[in-house]
Amino acid sequence: MSTLPTGDGLSPETSDAIVLAESASPVLHRDLSQLETTDLDGITINRTKNGLSPFVEIVKTPTHSKNSGNLTGYAIEIEDGSSETGYRHVGNVSANYLLLPNEEVRALALEIASQSGLPFRESRIYWDGTRFLHVIDFEERETITEGDEVGLGLITRSSYDKSWRYDCALMGKRFVCDNGMISGEFFARVSFKHLSADQDSSWREVVKQGLTVLDAAPDNLYDFAARLSALREIPMTDARLRELWPLFPSIGDGIMGQVMTRYLAHEEPTLYGFLNAGTNVFWHRERMTGSDFQHNEVFTSGLLLHLQQCQE
Repeated sequence: MSTLPTGDGLSPETSDAIVLAESASPVLHRDLSQLETTDLDGITINRTKNGLSPFVEIVKTPTHSKNSGNLTGYAIEIEDGSSETGYRHVGNVSANYLLLPNEEVRALALEIASQSGLPFRESRIYWDGTRFLHVIDFEERETITEGDEVGLGLITRSSYDKSWRYDCALMGKRFVCDNGMISGEFFARVSFKHLSADQDSSWREVVKQGLTVLDAAPDNLYDFAARLSALREIPMTDARLRELWPLFPSIGDGIMGQVMTRYLAHEEPTLYGFLNAGTNVFWHRERMTGSDFQHNEVFTSGLLLHLQQCQE
């Protein structure tokens, strides 16, 4: 296996920039506030809205005009015992919308993981009533430094309000703090819109074929660990921070302020510390939303692309 090249791009800049000081408090890898989890159907759910199980019945129902009775489209409805009708409306879709029940999405992810031959465990389910996310951790690990190991995961996303397309991808995982790192730039991904009702069964084969990259997971893990080790060699300076800040325009100043608070109080003064600060904020927010996963991807990809530019 080849190692990542080093060069002047990884050396500290010669300038009068202020180097951010070592954090006054010790580095704390574990969450400051662990998420309270709920056990539903024998699975730990990290986020559930209105206490609904991710595996309730979800149906695609035809809708008709009140006056003419003509078919006007379809509604996605979720079984909800607290509703008067027993179902809750979550969105309107077209006739060719492909309904992917959460239970099937999870089952396919488990099948892919099982066929990889790699040891794994389910680690997270996010469900807010319209968006479903499932994470599997593979147990193969690489060491960044003593006591700090990283690995790969399989993340699957889907939604019923068209806010997320179906998405199945590899991702990075730092085990000491359980931080997930999402990046479409550096990890293999299969993604498609829910617009293939005539391919109700073939979508499973499409995903499984696209994720044959799991065969190369050990090499991908080595490369991922090498990139993180390279980030750890780059000190965070005032000039570096000013260079990085414009890379995340879609992440609001308030959220970036939370990342900086985490970084200054609990992380080492390197780009690796900055990456861990951001992914900790996005992966462990007490009241997670779909935006946290989008911010995670923007932040992780931005820092890894910055590293690539430093090495060129």
